[in-house]
Amino acid sequence: MTSSANPSRLSDTGLPLGASLPELPDNLKEGMGAAWNQSNTIRVLLFASVYCTHCIDLLPHLQTIAENHPTFSFGLFTTGDEEDHRSMKEYFGWDFPVNTMDQSDMEAYFEVTALPFMMLTDKSGIIAAKGVIYNADDFEQILRISGIHLT
Repeated sequence: MTSSANPSRLSDTGLPLGASLPELPDNLKEGMGAAWNQSNTIRVLLFASVYCTHCIDLLPHLQTIAENHPTFSFGLFTTGDEEDHRSMKEYFGWDFPVNTMDQSDMEAYFEVTALPFMMLTDKSGIIAAKGVIYNADDFEQILRISGIHLT
């Protein structure tokens, strides 16, 4: 699964804007940590595959995105295993949770069919912005275009 999907389908991927974030399975919820599980916080869900070139190219940008939005709770879901995640966190200096999720589960739980992908929820857990992203500028553009107020 890569970003080579039909562009008209890219706007259809991910949960619909205005939808509630689904309850995560217990194994993922535990791995997301205390900050993620707090209510009244803006959450950013990032989806990537360790087999996707565009996804790999996005990884160095994630720390910048997190630093630019310190009040957001970030969570990365990848097809990598625990060792892949440990290596990535150490190499990039991430302090946000990284969890394993099969591409089939990305689609089943979050309707994500194109990668790399992000979804942002408002403080009440409603999907407020989403899109395919390749770098920090793409993330910021999605926020601007969405017109949502994140304070």
